[in-house]
Amino acid sequence: MTAPAGFFKEYDMEYAMCDMVENNAGEVPFSYVLGELLESNLKQNPAKLKTFQSLYSIVAIDLKDIDATVTILFKGGRATIEQGIVGKPDLIIRTDSDKIIGLNSISIKFGLPYYFDEAGMTVLKQLLSGELKVEGMLSHPVKLTKLTKIMSVM
Repeated sequence: MTAPAGFFKEYDMEYAMCDMVENNAGEVPFSYVLGELLESNLKQNPAKLKTFQSLYSIVAIDLKDIDATVTILFKGGRATIEQGIVGKPDLIIRTDSDKIIGLNSISIKFGLPYYFDEAGMTVLKQLLSGELKVEGMLSHPVKLTKLTKIMSVM
């Protein structure tokens, strides 16, 4: 007796997700939100999974209002979340916790972040006003684009 086609597909995806995102920053509650968002996005969208597998980068996120800093080490299909700033990040995102959520709302059109709708314009205004700072965005635009693609819920 054999299983019907696709029977193990969901189980295999769940099992694969367990190995793709590792959270070593358990003392930082935000790290759980970040890890679950990443896992959920990858599970729900195969295109995000392909981008995730091609991303090799170190990204730090510093949320001043809740005194939380984490680093995500992306290693081509694996991500490890660490407490604090680890290594030499390619990108450092500095903002408040309520503004980091807005970054997840950026639409992706034609494979690129789309800044000409309400969510995108809000992010641009925050960048221009200094409420949101992304160190390394000009020197690592491809990494920033890939990060935006995999973290966006859109």
